[in-house]
Amino acid sequence: MPNNTDVVKKGYDAFAKGDLDTIRSIWSDDIDWQGPEYDPLPDAGHLHGTDAVFEMFGRLSEHWDDFSVTPDEFVDDGDTVITLGHVEGQAKSSGEQVKVPFAHVWRMSGGKVERAQILEDTAVLAHALGV
Repeated sequence: MPNNTDVVKKGYDAFAKGDLDTIRSIWSDDIDWQGPEYDPLPDAGHLHGTDAVFEMFGRLSEHWDDFSVTPDEFVDDGDTVITLGHVEGQAKSSGEQVKVPFAHVWRMSGGKVERAQILEDTAVLAHALGV
């Protein structure tokens, strides 16, 4: 059985390829997704369940061109995996290109992601989107 970091890495690889079936296979159906708590950002805040998160993923292209999520480092602490990395994209509304660092905290249970906490620089993202 792969370790928790391998599972999380598999998720990032799948996201980069648009492979939602693989993501669904490594996430709990009732995943608890806690995004940045800044209401002006599209799809900010709490989402529950894979369908809700996938709907949010689908809306990313409404706001961003060339959007990517790149993990740079993984920190494994048992049932918690922390990913340090960066997101990049060009905001459609302003044309501004951004590269923003992130910390993603993944809580695991039984080899699947149960909870995700997404921490990003909301000020840079909001400025680029004009919100």
